[in-house]
Amino acid sequence: MTHGALLALMVLIACTSGCASSIHQRPHVDGVLYPEPSANAITFWGHACAYIDVGGFGIVTDPVFMQRWVVVRHRLIPIPPPEAYDQTQLILISHAHHDHLDPKTLARFSPNAVILAPVPAARYLSRHGIRAHVMSPGSEYRIPGGSVTAVAANHPGGRNAVKPSADGRAVGYVIRTSTVTIYYTGDTKYFPGFATVGAQYRPDIVLLNVNRHLHSTDALLAIADLGAPVVIPAHYGAYSGPSVRLEPRWRGELVQALGSTIVPLEVGESMRIPGPRSGVAPAPASVEDTSKCILR
Repeated sequence: MTHGALLALMVLIACTSGCASSIHQRPHVDGVLYPEPSANAITFWGHACAYIDVGGFGIVTDPVFMQRWVVVRHRLIPIPPPEAYDQTQLILISHAHHDHLDPKTLARFSPNAVILAPVPAARYLSRHGIRAHVMSPGSEYRIPGGSVTAVAANHPGGRNAVKPSADGRAVGYVIRTSTVTIYYTGDTKYFPGFATVGAQYRPDIVLLNVNRHLHSTDALLAIADLGAPVVIPAHYGAYSGPSVRLEPRWRGELVQALGSTIVPLEVGESMRIPGPRSGVAPAPASVEDTSKCILR
């Protein structure tokens, strides 16, 4: 073995050993950064995770609290304490990638919390003994006073998949009540599905992934298609990665172009959910639950 190869091997072993120990470290919990979520508000918890309170009903999007989701992606911030999410009643999983789905994180939540997930994510969870309701584009799940509908996303849906597709293996979610419609995009690139959601649901608030998959011109096009008066950027703030230095610029571009339409939130910060727009149709009083339950 050459000197250079030996040195490279030693560096790799040192890095891997250090990372392996870090992966299993107990995450630091911060009750100050993450106070109990406000009622009728959207509270940003970093990356793709937010706590959405609609009329006292608690919904969490893509919670991942692990220290690292791959060897080189480490957590930059503490995690919420149990009392911040113990009222969660519904968990929305958009797809099965490591930074959006972690069985150990889901195990922290109440066993009474219902999990909605597309097929690949639900199957992955079933192998870990976690039950999920399978959602595909068009599936609806009833909540008190409204519904949650899965919509297509253009993104790889499998655990280690890399080829994006709008085939329903990755989804977003539209939350509808009598007073507000909220669209959580999950993780997606720009595609015609944004125009479909805008025309069909007329969202009041969009929780939009602004990241390497969707930024700059494409993000502006997506926002124009959706027509929402409020857009909250997401998919930043919790983990290291090659896009960390670019993300503030991407959010800044949106603020510069669209002003108060864009509402960037710091981790732990909340935005009150405003009243309904004039002409917004209320959610139906009764919606068929077209999700399916999957468990190993």
